[in-house]
Amino acid sequence: MESTELHYVTYDPEEIWKAMIAAYVDGGGDVLYPGDEKEMLLRGVQAIVTQVFAAVDNALRMQTLRYATGEYLDVYGENRNCARLEAAYAAGTVRITFQATGSAKTIAAGTAMTADGDRFYKLAADVTQTGYAQVIDAEVVCTENGSRGNGVAEGTAMQFSITNPAVTSITVTAETAGGQEAEDDDTYRERIRLYGLASVTTGPASQYESAAKAVTSEIIDAKALNLGAGQVGIYLILENEEGADAILVAVSEALNAEDVRPLTDTVTVTEAVAVPYTLNIQYRIDEDADSSVTAALATAVTEYQAWQDNTIGRAFNPDRLTANLYKAGAVRVIYAEGSAFDGGDVEYTEIGAAERCKGTISLAVMAE
Repeated sequence: MESTELHYVTYDPEEIWKAMIAAYVDGGGDVLYPGDEKEMLLRGVQAIVTQVFAAVDNALRMQTLRYATGEYLDVYGENRNCARLEAAYAAGTVRITFQATGSAKTIAAGTAMTADGDRFYKLAADVTQTGYAQVIDAEVVCTENGSRGNGVAEGTAMQFSITNPAVTSITVTAETAGGQEAEDDDTYRERIRLYGLASVTTGPASQYESAAKAVTSEIIDAKALNLGAGQVGIYLILENEEGADAILVAVSEALNAEDVRPLTDTVTVTEAVAVPYTLNIQYRIDEDADSSVTAALATAVTEYQAWQDNTIGRAFNPDRLTANLYKAGAVRVIYAEGSAFDGGDVEYTEIGAAERCKGTISLAVMAE
């Protein structure tokens, strides 16, 4: 049994066995040896008792926010009015133009079309072709869930996967949006902690932020700021720019609902302003260092960039990156020509409360 985590029932299979043998002998039983039929029977009982202890311990752990997983975590969240964000399919609208054919036909719901041969969308409902020249607007839904289906822009040309001679054109009239991945356990657990354990109505900044994040898993960070009397600004960092407009609208509608915001508030939603940086890093490592050091340096950069870029209002802090690179195994680190933060020097810099850092980092071995 893992001893580094909290357990509600502690047990040791060997201690259970010793207690069973002691009880057996006290009850008049003989000393047992491996292979004895009675010993084998008692070993089976020991296994069952151990499983019961483990099951009880697990059941108790699954009732806690810290350890609950899967459907147990779903139940925990639902009991606190905070349901898991399920995977969703992106949807949009297309305009189908037909030429006259003289014969009526129905294009069945589920008929697939594509713009690039990679992402496919299906008709949400039957489309009736009258045989005359006509134009029909129809809803289409991506065939796979997740954010990948977002972002087919208005005006994009599409075509059916099986050629229909009556169709002269298919054009997107409403950008595909609304697709999202299912919320993973760790993200959902944190949202329950921030949102599900608090009042569902907004007012304090943290509740506005939590309610914004509850709209879609595509939101990495949200920041609520007081813009003046009765004015609340919500600033977001989105995982993908595709479908960004639809997400902003959805968050705005959610936070302006009368059962969510105070009547005195007017809420505006926008993406956080990105402050750019470029870091061209040159490094040196020991001559006898192996490839694991190079991999560790790359990991340090990836982790730093996620930390730096994914939080609104976080100051630009290259010192953190430098320290992590030395910790990963570099013996010297410099920021080479072309490195800059917002057009200035690479140094610790505070940014605005509604801003976020967003940049690029390159790694290269220092020339001898």
